[in-house]
Amino acid sequence: MTTQNTRTQSHSPNGATSTKTKERNSESKSSYKSRSANISPEQLRKIKGYQMMVAGAVFLIIPSVELYRRLYAGGERRIQQGEFNPIDGSIKEWEEEEKVRNFKDSWLTKLFGEK
Repeated sequence: MTTQNTRTQSHSPNGATSTKTKERNSESKSSYKSRSANISPEQLRKIKGYQMMVAGAVFLIIPSVELYRRLYAGGERRIQQGEFNPIDGSIKEWEEEEKVRNFKDSWLTKLFGEK
């Protein structure tokens, strides 16, 4: 005589089986609904808009502070002193004429000038 199991077996697409009771299935769905926020699509669009404004403000403020420091506060632009070799972890220091040549050839100098 075989006894019937009160659990139901569900088969996933990859062939694995798991057993769950009907009560656990309905309980997990209701607890999931209670944990999720009830947000309308219009509110989601507003939230995305605020996130984009904050991200845009970061990309606006940081360059503005650097340009103000250099143009109005008399700050100097930093010049690259050498280059890092990722293979062995060493830093190659440049000579003075190499620093000036790399500074003048950089696209940032061409775009914003030497100041």
